[in-house]
Amino acid sequence: MNKIDKIKEYLLKNPHKLRKDYAETSSIFNTNYEVVRGIARRLRKDLGDTQNQKEKEVINIEEDQDTLKVYVENSNRVKSIDDLIKHCNIDLVEWEINKYDIGTYEVTGFDKENNPTTVTMYRMKAWLTRVKPELNLSIVSKQLKEDLKDLSPKVKRIDRERNDRNDLYLLEISAFDLHLGKIGIKGDEYSLKIAETRLFDAIDHLLYRAQGYNIDKILFIIGNDFLNSDKDWPIPATTRGTPQFNSDYHIDIYRAGRKMLIKAILYLQKISPVHVMVVPGNHDRESMMHLGDTVQLYFENNDNVVVDNGDSLMKMLVYGKNMVIADHGDGTKIASLPAVISQRYKNAWSDVDFVEVHRGHLHTNKSAKFAAIEELAGITVRNLSSMSATDYWHDSKGFIGNIKKAQSFLYHRINGLQCIMNYNVEIN
Repeated sequence: MNKIDKIKEYLLKNPHKLRKDYAETSSIFNTNYEVVRGIARRLRKDLGDTQNQKEKEVINIEEDQDTLKVYVENSNRVKSIDDLIKHCNIDLVEWEINKYDIGTYEVTGFDKENNPTTVTMYRMKAWLTRVKPELNLSIVSKQLKEDLKDLSPKVKRIDRERNDRNDLYLLEISAFDLHLGKIGIKGDEYSLKIAETRLFDAIDHLLYRAQGYNIDKILFIIGNDFLNSDKDWPIPATTRGTPQFNSDYHIDIYRAGRKMLIKAILYLQKISPVHVMVVPGNHDRESMMHLGDTVQLYFENNDNVVVDNGDSLMKMLVYGKNMVIADHGDGTKIASLPAVISQRYKNAWSDVDFVEVHRGHLHTNKSAKFAAIEELAGITVRNLSSMSATDYWHDSKGFIGNIKKAQSFLYHRINGLQCIMNYNVEIN
């Protein structure tokens, strides 16, 4: 055994001398101080140093759109998958663990008193995927109703003076296809604030035009692509998945829409009792049904407001000799409407003289190629305009130049539709 091996053997038998007393050891073996210090340094490196394990710990996280990979090595802190989740601040609401692997190995080193010790070290790999939002919407809706029904403000029916009980009118206010969250092209900018301004300007204007009439009831039709999209995941898109460019997150658009509709209905109820029809569109079918539930719950205990958010995408109201029907227009073909309506509403059909069907979807009154009004078997079908901006897709397809407007319809209880009033949007 040469001198270097003897020094190694001596230091291993006396580990407290690996960090000090180099002069004493060099004297024992009659060698240079620096030689002993160099041998001790190499031995400490070979053995490991538990005092510096925290510094040597390696954590690597790789994330892309849908996957997360986590790699941990040389750790005495991360000993389980729970430790990994906590130590790496992984949100299990957002991420789901697919698989993981844990390995161990032994490291010999020295404690604070320079006594030799063996420590178990851990290495771990974990693979995670992003959780996709999958909810049982019927259960959510049912629970929402149960939780909120008692929170509805209690409002008694307002006593209203009517000049002539035999000369009553229904005022329909329709602001179809508002598309909250849409991004307009340059020169036709659009935002949640602009949409709200247009809606309330339209309501004010149309109510002003209806002054002097004995308004018995207001029909307020909401929906018809009130929201521009139905979801954010994985990108903003319609109910069927058509990508959309939105100005805000879907949840913020939803909340702005909820606030807007409740405010509008509270405003209208000051004039007359309000009947609200919720008509989901092709952009917002599921979201609008849930928004309709929220609005319905808010007015549950309000004797001046009725909210129709039934399962059917087509909604109907009978007022005297008038039947007013609203649907989005992307479902039932126009030629099939007489058969559908006569069967769906067969009992009410025989008691009315006038039937109006109002549809959205096309963002314009039918004109030129299509007649503005189509009368089928005593049914008048109208496609109503939109106040929303022109987006990139419509602009690229040449679908431009439509007059942006909201409309109101005044129905006499006995004599049917008397007039149509328009609010045309002014674009600076």
